Parts: sequence; C-alpha cells; structure tokens
Amino acid sequence: MSGSTQIARMLAARYDAFDGTAHGAGRIVFWHDEHGEFADQLDGIAGPDAQLDALRDVEVLRLERNPFALKYRMLIERPEAKFLVYLTGAMPADDDNWLLDLELAYAPIFTADKLSMIVNELFPHDASAQTRDAWLAIMKQTAAFFDDDKLVAKLAPRLRANDDALDFRAKMVAVLLDLPAGEHSLQSIWRRLLEQHAQGDASGIERIKAMGLTGYHWDGTRRIYRFDAAQQLPQPTVKDFMLWLLRLAWNGFTDAEHGADHYANIRRDFDMWRNDPRFMPSLRTLADEAFADLALTGTVTGMQLQELETRDVFKEVDEQIVELLYAGLGNESVSDDDVQRIVASRRYGLWHDAFAKDYAVIAAASALRARLHAARPVMESIASPQSGFRLYADDLYRVDGFYRRFVAAWQDAGHPFSGRAVAEDLEREYARYQTDLGIVWQRQVSAMDDWSIIDVPAQADFYQRNVGTVTGAGRKIAVIVSDALRYEVAEEFRERMAAQSRWSATMKAQLGVLPSYTQLGMAALLPHATLALDPSDHYSVQADGRSTKGLEARAAILAGVGGAAVNAQDLVHMKLDECRELVKSCSVLYVYHNAIDAVGDKAASESSVFDACERALGDLDVIVKRLANANVTNMIVTADHGFLYQDHDVTDAEWLSEQPSGDAIWRRKRRFVIGSGLVPKPAFATFDAAQIGLSDPNGERVTVQVPNGIHRLRLQGDGARYVHGGASLPEIVVPVVHINKGRSAAGDTRRVQFHILQNTDRITTGQITVDFLQDEPVGGKVLERTVLAGLWGVEKDGRATLISNEVPLAFASASKEPAERHVPATFLLTTDADRFNNAVIELRLKERIDGSSQMRDLDEKAEYRLQRGLVIDDGFDF
Repeated sequence: MSGSTQIARMLAARYDAFDGTAHGAGRIVFWHDEHGEFADQLDGIAGPDAQLDALRDVEVLRLERNPFALKYRMLIERPEAKFLVYLTGAMPADDDNWLLDLELAYAPIFTADKLSMIVNELFPHDASAQTRDAWLAIMKQTAAFFDDDKLVAKLAPRLRANDDALDFRAKMVAVLLDLPAGEHSLQSIWRRLLEQHAQGDASGIERIKAMGLTGYHWDGTRRIYRFDAAQQLPQPTVKDFMLWLLRLAWNGFTDAEHGADHYANIRRDFDMWRNDPRFMPSLRTLADEAFADLALTGTVTGMQLQELETRDVFKEVDEQIVELLYAGLGNESVSDDDVQRIVASRRYGLWHDAFAKDYAVIAAASALRARLHAARPVMESIASPQSGFRLYADDLYRVDGFYRRFVAAWQDAGHPFSGRAVAEDLEREYARYQTDLGIVWQRQVSAMDDWSIIDVPAQADFYQRNVGTVTGAGRKIAVIVSDALRYEVAEEFRERMAAQSRWSATMKAQLGVLPSYTQLGMAALLPHATLALDPSDHYSVQADGRSTKGLEARAAILAGVGGAAVNAQDLVHMKLDECRELVKSCSVLYVYHNAIDAVGDKAASESSVFDACERALGDLDVIVKRLANANVTNMIVTADHGFLYQDHDVTDAEWLSEQPSGDAIWRRKRRFVIGSGLVPKPAFATFDAAQIGLSDPNGERVTVQVPNGIHRLRLQGDGARYVHGGASLPEIVVPVVHINKGRSAAGDTRRVQFHILQNTDRITTGQITVDFLQDEPVGGKVLERTVLAGLWGVEKDGRATLISNEVPLAFASASKEPAERHVPATFLLTTDADRFNNAVIELRLKERIDGSSQMRDLDEKAEYRLQRGLVIDDGFDF
C-alpha cells in the first residue's frame, strides 16, 4: 500500500463522522505536513481528482498568507462543506495561531508522519495526549512492528484508551504470537512460547526479538515470575526459562534462597497450565526434554515412596512409584490404605494415562491381598450350611470379585514384568483360599441330608416366588437369565444400575441347583412342578415331562403362563416398535443372555472369561434399558449357576485322584458325575434324585456326585481353569437382582457434597491453608468429584483476578468416618494480591463440565479480608 493511498483511507475515515451540519464532527480536517512531503500529491488525495470517492467532495485549502480568508470560506461561504486544511512548516505558537479555535474544535490534527498517523487515526481517539505520547515513544523504539500494516491492523482493535506503556507492549507481543483477542497476560504469552518450544518452533521468541521487544519481555518475566536468570544470562532463551520452571516445579516452587511466597506468581500460572488438558501434551513434551538436562535420574531413583508421592511433572516419578509399589506389595511392606491413597492421588497426575494400567494392577492386587487376609477369620467361622451360605452372600463373595478385577487388570496391562512376582504370589494365595474355603464348606455339604438350606430360597422355587406373584397381580415382568452370571459379577451390575439416575436395584441370593450346570439351572427357573432328567440322554432336563432344551422349548413352557422367550441378541437388534409389541403380547418375558459361559466353557477361550464378565455387565445394561424403552418397569436379572476360575494350570493337588463308579455313568464332567447307582466314596458328595429335588419317574436310581471342595475330575478335552457343576459356594450362590426404573430423577444420582471449613475471615500472610470437608461417603448414587479452588480479587468494574495458585481437590472418599474425609489445600498469594490489600477477597471453586474442557463456577465460596502488614509494589504489571 502506497503512502498516499494509506493517507487517503485514514482521511476518509475522519470524514465518515460528518453528519452534514455546519458544526458536525469530521467536517474540517487540519493536516500538518511539516516538510511538505505530500504537497505535490494533494490533488490525488482530496478534491475532484481524488482516488477515493469519499474524498472528491472535499475542498483543499492551503495555509499560505491569509488565515482569515480561510476562516471566512469555511464558516461563512460554505458552512456545510468538507475541507482539508493543509499546513506545512513549523506550527505557530498558540498566540500567533489565528486558526487555533478551529484546530481545537476539529482536533486531532492529522499528520503525515506514519507513526503519528497510526496513533491519531487507528488507535483509540479518546486516549489522553499523555497516553498517546507514551505510545508514540514505544512505536519509535519498535518501528519495525509498525512498518507492517497487518500487525498494526491486528493491534489497533486490542488497544483501549487507558492502556499504559506496559499494556501497549504486552498487546504488541500478543499480536506477534497470534494470541486470541483479550489475551496479553504474561501467563498467556509464556503458554504460547512454551507450546511453540514443545513443537520445536522458535518463531514466537524470534519475532519478539526482531521487533525490539526482547528486553521488555525478559524484564517482565524477571520481575513478575522472579526469573533471575534473565538478568544473569546475557541472552536468555525459552529453553532457559523452561528448565528453570520445571526445576522449580520439581522442588515445589522453592529453592535454596526463597520460599514458596517468592514464586507465587509463576506457581499460579504453572498450576493453570498444568490443570488445562489442552496444555498437557505440551507440558509432557517439555518434561521429557528437561529431565535429562536437569540430571534428576539419580535423585528420583534414590527417593523413597513417601517422598515421591507428592511429586509430579516427570514420568520417571511415576515409573519409580510403580516399581516401589510393586516391591512393597511383594514384601508386604505397604498397607492397602496407603496403596489406594497413593494410586488415587496419581489419577490427577500429569502422566497418569501412561501408567494407568500399572496403577490398576497395583490397586487391584493390594485390594485382593487385603480382602484375602480379612476373609480368613470369616471363613473359619462357618459352622452350618446356613451360616456358610450367608457369609458368602454377605461378605466372602467379594474375594472372588477382587480376584476377577485383579486378573482382568493384569491381563489388560499385558502381564508387566515388574508385577510378575506379585501376580504369581497372589495367584498362589487365592488358590490356597479357594482350597481352604472349599474344605470348610465341604464339611457342611457332607453333613447335609438333602440339597436345601433352612431359610435360603431354592432356585427351583424362583418362578413361583419372584414371577408368579407379579403376574398374578396383573403386572408385567421381564426375567433376564445370564448364563454363569456369578454372584459377585451380579453385585457389580447391581451397583452400576443403582448408581444411575432413576434406577433402583436390589439383590438377594438363592441356592442354586445341584449339579450346578446350565441345563438344570435353566429348567429350574421356568414354571414347573417337577424336574427330571431326560431319559433319552440323562443330561437335558424336563419340566413336568416337557423338554426345556433350547429357546423354543422354553418359550413353549412359558406360553402356558402367558409368557414368551427371546434371545438377548435378537431383542437388542429389534426395532423399538417390534420390541414393544413383544412385551405387549405377554405377561412375562424371559430374555436369555450368554456371554460368560459361551467363553468359559471352551478350553481355547476360558482364560478370557473375566473379559467376558466385563462384556456381560455392558450387555445387561443395554438389555435392561432396551426393555425399559419397551415400557417394562419390573425386571429381574438372574443366572443358572456360578463358576470357579483360577488363572493358572490346575496343579496335581487340585485334580481328583479318585474316579466314580456304579451301575452306569451317564455323564462325566470336571465338577460332577450323573449316573445310576453311583458308589459313595470319600472324595465325592453323593446325592440321589430326591435329595437334589429331581423326580425319578422310571426308577433308574439317578445318582449325582460332585468332587469335594474345588477338585476337578481328569477328563480329555474340556478346559479346567473355568468350571462349574459342583457344590462350592461360588458355583451355587445364585443372584436375583430386582430392577426398577422410577419416573422422576428427583433426589437421584448427584455429585458428593462438601463445604469449606472456614476457621478465620482474615489473611495476614502470603499464604493460607483451608480445610474442606466431604459431607458424605461416595458410593451408590453419590458420585465423586474433583474441583479447582483459588483465591480471587474483585476489581472495581466487577472483573475478577486470580491472585493465588489453583489447587485441584478430589472428593472421592468412601469412608464413613468424617475424620477421614478432610481435604486440605494451601493457597499462595501472588503479587496481584497486593492490589487488594485491605479489601475482601473470595475463595472460589469451579469444576469441569462433563465431556468438555470448559469449567463452570460452583456456588460454594468463602470471603476473607486481606490484611497484610507490608506490601511492596514492584511497579511492574504485565
């Protein structure tokens, strides 16, 4: 763009304000061109021959001899015309300036000097003369910036009339770094420079240097952040700052000479970068680069667990914590409470994602070991079939759940080498527990006259007890039968449903059939009066003489009570209208789901059974909600049987050395034998048909034997890690989960509540520690939450300024003890706080919106009066 064209456009902008009246703003423009540089170009700038249409009706007047004639022309002859008064040479003194009244009336004077033109024409017109002079002085020192019309165009809309010299230069830097409008703080500037450095891009700092702003930038960094290296180094770099920053962060923002108060500003800004997920990738890259340069390897590897757990920034910290936790688990030198606390605290660490699988293994391993230790005395207290069943249903089932979650985490982590010894030890310990529990429980089984337990509902009575009472009252119900849904898996499903808005779920236990295998368990759940083995194969089961094998046979039996049956996969893939029609057509709908048994019953896939359990949990959630959308409000989730699983090859001690014998052996499985006249032996629990609730219409002397404890029979082919059919507690404690969907979400799932324990209303030093109390345990419909807390000062115009570091607070305790639910936080005041001394400041909290990077403010807050005895103003505000 040529100089005359630029001038023409700026002049046109001045005349745009003219409203056509004699005294209208913009009617007369005084142009002072001291050296007459544009005298020869006036005709092309304004007047009939002007390049711009907006200037062709402007009359050009040159001040040569008679100023009164010019006044007469502008005020009397053409009082509503537009004029450009062109002045050259030095401006006369006010006493000698006969046009001074007009110059003042139509100020400011237009000047052809580029920098002055920019100040007068593009920057805020309501800025004071003193402010304009300050801007112009900076512009003369950084002329390269203002030679670039694009930079000037970006700077102009950012400026405000009250911007001082520091604001002005900060906004220049913001333009050079292409920061969003309104962002020009040192925090925003350094965030961009660090992001660029992480990407190997030095263009930002180079542009700052090229535009003559290097001294200003480093001086501000030194004075605000206390980056003294800016003074000590002849030419500090972004990497110098980065290394200084990460060393400070590693040391908790203290050094040999200064405490935390000294570095409060940089700590605040670092915390804000650290807590922003958008900056996390850059910070990780910077940390990787800095670790070797800072030579911290020996320091980290030499630190104890208690020293490391409060550290962050470098991934090597998490590596060392993982190694020490595995070692502590191996020699049992670390308590489960400490493990869970440390693992929970790392969830919010910079590198958690990279170590999440290891932490999941460690947490699960520690919880399993603690539960195994706690289960021993409980297990030994089993004194009757009733107490054994109840103890498992109320407590001991958790051991199997913790074991499942540990194995799943171990497999998901890819069997990390560091945890191998821990995993092998836990596997042995769990195997001993299974064996010992099997022995204790076997004493009760061996003493039973028949397969029933006082005050424990039997699976064979399921329909009459749970379904018939509902349909008999004229209400619909759906029964979801999930093959091999073990009791502990069902409890996890119940917890997940109960934690969801508008859903309620309760669970009870029933005594599963014996042998605990699919055909008998499925038949027991159907409406019937009698159950018997099918005489054609002595394995399938008949209900009242009718086959129960397969979906069609079961649907036919259910049709007799106004019911229907469907496979889960078919239900899920139905159109909603079809699903509703199916529900409408019956009083009870059985949905058959098979995820766990389908995987576990095959030798090639049995090691993936715990993955199948996790899939089953997701499937059941989908099925339940599909039924709810089809207008079913009452649902039951149950199973045909449970299972035993161990994640190791069966040892010699776990195989049964004895073999069954008798008149006939019809079916032999790992965990049971069905035959005729089987010979009782010490290695088996033996029952006849009547004792296990089966009829024997043909008088075949039906006999069932199950190996004692958790022993397996040696067979060819079938898998041996995953088994069922026997009488162990994990096989025969069968879940019955009742599920209802409410109409209202009022009082339903919610974030855990907390409050601020404010023990003072004054802040008299550079920091304050505030205690927060989590009001209740998390669990069920009470969900954990993480919030950010910080101290804020409120400006006179209502704007708020963060004047401390922001601290993440995790309210996630499941403890019932209030004393264990305290969360303390220490806030360090920045130099910005000095402006609010003797004023009220606020402790404010915010949390991230689910599924978003945005934050929302919380209602909880506290007020403090800041009363620091001595405040020193460093005179520098970026």
